[in-house]
Amino acid sequence: MDRLALIFDKPAEAWNEALPLGNGTMGAMSYGRFQNERIELNLDSLWSGNGRNKENPNKNVDWDLFRKHIFAGDYQGAENYCKENVLGDWTESYLPAGTLSINVKEPIQNGNSFYRRELCLTNATEKIEFCQDDLIYQREFFVSMSEPVMAIHYHTSPNCNLEMSITLESEIKHKSAFFAENGIILEGQAPIYVAPPYYSCEVPVVYEEGQGIRFAIGLYVQTNGGNVYQQADKLFINTPNDVYIYVSGVTDFKQKELFFSKRNCMMENIQHIQYEKQKKAHMDVYANYFDRMHLDINYTPDNELALKMFHYARYLMICSSVPGSQCTNLQGIWNHHMRAPWSSNYTVNINTEMNYWIAEKANLSDCHMPLLELIERTSKKGEKTAQDVYHLAGWVSHHNLDIWGHSSPVGQFGQDENPCTYSMWPMSSGWLCCHLWEHYCYTLDEAFLKKKAFPIIQGAVEFYLGYLVPYKGYYVTAPSTSPENTFLAPDMTTHSVTFASTMDISILRELFGLYLKACEILGVEDFTNAVKNVLQKLPAYKIGKEGQLQEWFYDYPEADINHRHISHLFGLYPGNQIHKENEPLIEACRTSLERRGDKGTGWCMAWKACLWAKLGDGNHALTLLKNQLRLTREEACSLVGGGIYPNMLCAHPPFQIDGNFGFAAAVLEMLVQYEEQKIVFLPALPDEWKDGMAEGVKAPGNITLNFKWKEKRVTEINLKSPIDAKLVILYNGMEEEIVLNAGSSYQKTLI
Repeated sequence: MDRLALIFDKPAEAWNEALPLGNGTMGAMSYGRFQNERIELNLDSLWSGNGRNKENPNKNVDWDLFRKHIFAGDYQGAENYCKENVLGDWTESYLPAGTLSINVKEPIQNGNSFYRRELCLTNATEKIEFCQDDLIYQREFFVSMSEPVMAIHYHTSPNCNLEMSITLESEIKHKSAFFAENGIILEGQAPIYVAPPYYSCEVPVVYEEGQGIRFAIGLYVQTNGGNVYQQADKLFINTPNDVYIYVSGVTDFKQKELFFSKRNCMMENIQHIQYEKQKKAHMDVYANYFDRMHLDINYTPDNELALKMFHYARYLMICSSVPGSQCTNLQGIWNHHMRAPWSSNYTVNINTEMNYWIAEKANLSDCHMPLLELIERTSKKGEKTAQDVYHLAGWVSHHNLDIWGHSSPVGQFGQDENPCTYSMWPMSSGWLCCHLWEHYCYTLDEAFLKKKAFPIIQGAVEFYLGYLVPYKGYYVTAPSTSPENTFLAPDMTTHSVTFASTMDISILRELFGLYLKACEILGVEDFTNAVKNVLQKLPAYKIGKEGQLQEWFYDYPEADINHRHISHLFGLYPGNQIHKENEPLIEACRTSLERRGDKGTGWCMAWKACLWAKLGDGNHALTLLKNQLRLTREEACSLVGGGIYPNMLCAHPPFQIDGNFGFAAAVLEMLVQYEEQKIVFLPALPDEWKDGMAEGVKAPGNITLNFKWKEKRVTEINLKSPIDAKLVILYNGMEEEIVLNAGSSYQKTLI
């Protein structure tokens, strides 16, 4: 179906034109060439490093001295102390696994040729067709959702042989060998350290014998007759009509003792795959995810593109994050750089969280699990960071994580002027706990809450109770930053470190509030009195002299009024603290957004669209989404050049996948919003989306929503809940209290 397919009339010339396929653990970028094809391969658990401790070696940070600088207004002294005594080493890097090169001997394209490649979002399959005179070349490619294997099928006209050569290569140190008669096995060991590209050093990629994650990629070819032979490092094939290529990969992450058995099992399995059977199994599993929800909007060319972008985000989520896989990183699972932008790590001051904003609401709750497992892993390392760096109980994490659960602040070796701007931010643990709570709210899985989520949430609460300090009748965070932003101090110098940034306090309100709710559900009283006391003494939201929501405790002006991060509006979205009933704060949020402007990175525009949707301004939200759909080919870093590449992946630039997911989150926020026991239909519907339907959208309480609208008015509502529930629904300017009976549907048709 062309509406839900990415279609091209020529092969990709660059990575940002290639098409992404994946199954959570394996990723592939297909260029769609017949001659000189490249398929870039990724394994989700192939990272540099070994999980070593990367904290600042100073275990005796004088926090009283640090805070003394801050409260005296000596921000430069505070930042100097922070860099020297608190900041540690960088996270590790997500790595490219290898490249599959396939060279098919075919006629040279001329004016009589036809070419088409498409990625079908409804079945997660890429198809390519090339016709030259009377000859037809076809290729079908999928990364199976049912088995850890990539499958490629080449087919030609009956009167034409397929002649091709195949190689497997990797930028990582490796060795290759043949196995069986038609197989190649590539084995390597990842570097023990890869420096981020913004850090200049003599040896940015470091190997140590016997250290680093081991990996193996296996390839096997099936034919229906003909010849397959091995020469040098290549497989050569000459056969009639059909060639089947199967690729799989494994690593020894967290399973070092099982590596060789996993490798041998992989090599055995890919020799016995039946293509059509595997394709059906793949499509069945994929459909179980993709078909859970549907969305349609009245036809216009712009609406079709927005709709395709929305469903593309769901496709990317399913392909990059499923139970058993790793969490999606800055590039999802698709990265071809040894020193990837920002190490292709987990940046948790907005980006990783944005990756999962649609997980629950878009009925992909199980796709949320890899993030929740990363949070659990990080919390264990975070206990050491809390103890060694802060001398506190509980656990904490900062703005960068990696597969090993890195939890300490980075930036000790930062070559920029003020690494504290991004690194001195011990608040990600609080924000990440909101995802644990959200998963419970949508699934009502009390066993998950009790056994998994609550101990982690409680550990974060314990840390922050110790981290907060009294100041003029308040409890405040100190040190504190507003992620990556800076302010002008009274002496007009630029700084980042202060106390009680608005985002800090917003996260703590969210965390402490959900903690008290969890305690009530589970019958727990630990820390509840302390939390209630602190909640009453957190600084209130403040409105600045420009009418904006203040970003810091004092009304300091931003050094960059158009900064990409809108951190001080966390309480509006993704938090749930500022509502339309509080008109002064709503107007302050609006003013803040107007001051920031509409330009920015891809993910920044998506976040702003979500915020405008929460303000009820669907037309402004849609303007931002249209800006985000601007075509770009720029790969150099830009803070205002956001858009999409030809393959519809989001451009920061460079590529970051968060904007794809943030786009879809904004669409859902425009169509339906939730408050406490309240569902609001079409809260921010843009004028251009006058007719449409949504099915399978999820609401807290594990409620499934189906609804339709015509001429911007809701015409049908269908709700289904697994439990008895009372709630309020708002539609067409009306408010109605309804009762849902467990297992039964609530149906309402409106004229």
